[in-house]
Amino acid sequence: MFRFRLAFVIVVSFGFVLFLGIALYWSSNQVALYVQRSQIAYERLDHYERLSQEAYRHFKQRMDRLMTATPMAKAGVELSRDGLYDAIQKLRETAVIVSIPETDNAQLQNNQLAELERVARFSAFLDAIEYRFDEVEQLRQQGQYDAAVQVLTKFSKEEIDEKFQPLIDDAINAEREKATKAKQELEDWIARSRWIAILASLTAAVFSLISGFLLLRGIRKPIEVLMKGTTEIASGHLDYRITLDTRDEFAYLGSHFNQMAQELQLQQDKLREGRVVLEKRVVERTFELHRLNEELSHMDNTRREFLADISHELRTPITVIRGEAEVTLRGRNRDAEEYKDTLERIVELSMQLGKYVNDLLFLARTETTNLQFEWDDNLDLTELLTSTVENFQVMAEENAISVSLDAPAEPVWVRGDKQRLRQLLFILGNNACQYSKPGGHITVTLWIDEHEVNFSLADQGIGIPAEDLERIFDRQFRSQNAQISREEGRGLGLPMAKSIMKAHGGRIAVTSIENGGSTFTATLPLILEGQDEADK
Repeated sequence: MFRFRLAFVIVVSFGFVLFLGIALYWSSNQVALYVQRSQIAYERLDHYERLSQEAYRHFKQRMDRLMTATPMAKAGVELSRDGLYDAIQKLRETAVIVSIPETDNAQLQNNQLAELERVARFSAFLDAIEYRFDEVEQLRQQGQYDAAVQVLTKFSKEEIDEKFQPLIDDAINAEREKATKAKQELEDWIARSRWIAILASLTAAVFSLISGFLLLRGIRKPIEVLMKGTTEIASGHLDYRITLDTRDEFAYLGSHFNQMAQELQLQQDKLREGRVVLEKRVVERTFELHRLNEELSHMDNTRREFLADISHELRTPITVIRGEAEVTLRGRNRDAEEYKDTLERIVELSMQLGKYVNDLLFLARTETTNLQFEWDDNLDLTELLTSTVENFQVMAEENAISVSLDAPAEPVWVRGDKQRLRQLLFILGNNACQYSKPGGHITVTLWIDEHEVNFSLADQGIGIPAEDLERIFDRQFRSQNAQISREEGRGLGLPMAKSIMKAHGGRIAVTSIENGGSTFTATLPLILEGQDEADK
């Protein structure tokens, strides 16, 4: 079966990898041993060369001592003797190093004995030469200078030139040959290790290619059949069946795919029958849900507009009432007349607030946007403007904004609803306070132009972008900079102000510069004195 073939290939591949690892590990150990042998050989070569240098240096110092006999020459002899015996000691220590690869104990012991014997020979020879130098020194001290020179010349030629020099040269040449041989063996072993690794890698690669090719050839056809079958089943052809003549895992997988396709086909038939029944019920319910959804949407829109109107229209009178009360309570030593004036303004604002509540309840019950008006044919606009400015001046003080009024001293008569016009002024004043910066100023102006009366409210606030001026009186529209400046707001005030002015036969307009302030101007028909008498 396929799993056994795959397991065989894995085991053999692992064996190749393990063999290659062991071979590389053994080769690295052998290379390390040969490197050690080469290092030992070169170290001994360096010691013999040092011994030669120290020996001739000592011989020269002894000869200089015999010729000069100064204290400095004596100190030089002692120093050179210490260097010579230190070199002998280094040779003796390296002679007992036991780290030579591929050498049995008997051969290692023989090599150590031979090396120690050579070192002992050098040590004895140097002791003998030292003894001969002492004899020459005694002859010189006895005054036999010529005899001392003759003896020194003879033993220098016979002992140093004819015996010591060949001995040290042989030792140096022998160690140089050992070092060269160790280096050559190291290079040969590295070359052998390289070929071993190459051959093992090539063998593993060839086996992997052959086994991979055989496995691929064995699984290619079953995989193609399975892929085709899964593609057909995934495309919705549940009647397709996978056919494999083998008896391995692929055939087992193919039979399970066929069983799955059969079960899916049965379930699909049941789902198709249930879908027909469900679609019929969905059509019946959809119409009913659509009707209910329209009713709910209408109710929800009505509720949201009602709540928005309440929050917008009730906020300004409540703020002014609270401000009037707080200002009065903070004052000291006020007389009864001042308290009476404040209470009258609060009562007047409460009546305004009650009118808003009645209007909103009326709108909620009748589901219409028509406002109710109570007309007064002789309404003093100057008095109304003066009292209203005093009211929303309380809101301005909370934001450190000053308010000024420029109006004629005499009455200006118009026909209108006092509470509605006050509502208009509250809307404009509240917007001016909200969108002005602290320290700003609001100017309210009233003037007469032929048969019309105009009053305007100018602020130093954020202004309105030019592209938004045409839509500023649309319901629920707010300019982009107003949304950035304040999150609250529903865009209901200015549309209501326009409706109030339209009901009075007047108009409202705005001029504005972005970041430079806005000016809202309302115009109403003026009641002339002659017209007033005629009406009466």
